[in-house]
Amino acid sequence: MSYVKKEINIKIQDFEGPLDLLLHLVNQYKVDIYEVPLVEVITQYLSYLDMMKDRALDLASEYLVIASQLVLIKSRRLLPTVSEAFEEETLDLEQEILSQIDEYRKYKALSLSLEAKHSDRSLFYSKAKTEILAEDIALLADKNALDLYFAFSALMQRKKAEFQDHHNTINSDEFSVEDKIKDILAIFEISSHHVFSDFFNLTHSLDEVVTVFLAMLELIKNQTLTFEQTDSFGDIMLSRTEVEMISE
Repeated sequence: MSYVKKEINIKIQDFEGPLDLLLHLVNQYKVDIYEVPLVEVITQYLSYLDMMKDRALDLASEYLVIASQLVLIKSRRLLPTVSEAFEEETLDLEQEILSQIDEYRKYKALSLSLEAKHSDRSLFYSKAKTEILAEDIALLADKNALDLYFAFSALMQRKKAEFQDHHNTINSDEFSVEDKIKDILAIFEISSHHVFSDFFNLTHSLDEVVTVFLAMLELIKNQTLTFEQTDSFGDIMLSRTEVEMISE
């Protein structure tokens, strides 16, 4: 298989961690993460670390931990295959590191999406604060992206515990944002209002949970859905916009 990639020109720059650096290297190749020539990527990663050492830059321990895993993979790939079990163990090591990169990529995309929503919100003018004269005055629902972020963070913690408790073995299914958008819209065919957490009841992996949330953000971004939270830290209610329903 031939790989199309940009000329790799690594410069000293600030990465958020070893997975961020690996993702940067993997993105040079115009193929799926699981199809990149991993030995080449490992070589580039180790060269980058050597460059940092030569320039007397401190390396965080997390970079070195990942480096040790990559050295093991590269050394096993350079050695002749001695048995079928040896090959399977090597593939498992490769899949583990690639899965970490893929999961980091999804979380980074989610972070960028939330950042974009925050930037969009900053374009709107907010009126000056109003002094509250009575303690029993109800505050209006704050449609802030942080509400969704906090709700999603709490849901992720619950889902992690749920999947660990059930000890489920999940097949490596692929979940696209486009497919999950269709699933969400199908649910709104039944009712125009749904609780945020309801959309995650039938998810079977953290990958699927993240993909559903990304689909939800896309629908909110294009104003197909709106959301509100009437109580602080209460349930978030998602609604299909009337304009969207009429257009159909």
